Amino acid sequence: MLKKIRHIGIVVNNFEQSIEKFKGFGLSCSEVTENKEVGVRAAFFPIGDTLIEFLNYTGPDKGHDNVVRQQKGAINHLCFEVDNLENSILDFQNNGARLVEGFPRAGAHGRVAFFYPETTDGVLIELCQV
Repeated sequence: MLKKIRHIGIVVNNFEQSIEKFKGFGLSCSEVTENKEVGVRAAFFPIGDTLIEFLNYTGPDKGHDNVVRQQKGAINHLCFEVDNLENSILDFQNNGARLVEGFPRAGAHGRVAFFYPETTDGVLIELCQV
């Protein structure tokens, strides 16, 4: 039986830059690990009961982890619930994120705003005020 989402893994190109960018968005990095045998670094950002995990492959593919490294599917976006949408938009913009034109607007579960992924280190981010 599935209990909850433990973490959401995202492969990033520039590990340190992505960590700093998401710290600027208000997330705290709780742990950074490196597995030299596998050739991967991971950074974890807790949010509620879930972790966002950034992965950065540093070594050559050893074959057995080919499936993980070659995953072609992608998470479409991350949505963060916020108390005050306008203030949160300003926080993101102050850290280099650019709001998609036409937002904020009504979404399926409240008012929402999206930011261009090229300004959030390749991750499409949605903010939602319920």
